[in-house]
Amino acid sequence: MPPEWKMESRSPGPRGERARARPREILDAARDLFSRKGFEAARMDEVAAAVGVTKPAVYRYFPGKDRLIEALLEEDLAVPGRALNAWVADHPGPIGDMIEGFSQRLAATQGHGLARGYLLLAMDESGRRPQIADFIRREILEPGLKALGSAFQRAMDRGEFAAGHDPEFIARLFFAPFLQATLGTVGYALPVGDAAEIERYRRFHVAAFLRAFSA
Repeated sequence: MPPEWKMESRSPGPRGERARARPREILDAARDLFSRKGFEAARMDEVAAAVGVTKPAVYRYFPGKDRLIEALLEEDLAVPGRALNAWVADHPGPIGDMIEGFSQRLAATQGHGLARGYLLLAMDESGRRPQIADFIRREILEPGLKALGSAFQRAMDRGEFAAGHDPEFIARLFFAPFLQATLGTVGYALPVGDAAEIERYRRFHVAAFLRAFSA
């Protein structure tokens, strides 16, 4: 994670500008602005205006929009993701309880307003922000799949899952519908926008997955 947004705490200028505007204020303002206008349309000077400082004061902590987005990604997805992965790693079983708990926690994280926007940035075909895509893969998706794969391997070792499957492939199969549901805008195969239907689908997916791989 880029360290710049945590580092500086300089004194205000002579006109009393809030040049020490805490990164917390900047991040909260940026999150609100991005959720309303989108990542591309929102401008750094608008973030500064929302906090009550000039653009250079924002750049003091976040030298560019990409750094600001990465800091939000760290808070909104990477930190909860690491906590979820640690929970998976420490879960003693049975695998059904772990999968149910994982899916509930993941759904709660994906319910945040910017979750879809972050993933769309990672899939941007124009390649305008490859570092954002790399951050999401490196800090969020790959660790999550690794944690799930290890849990599924333990389930096979305990005899809960049928032996002989590739745990990494099982992890991808389990995770993919959650990822697609977050990205979706129109509901065809997956529910979109209806909380009750999404929860019904989540329960169905968990049950079907367990039936498919249980020993």
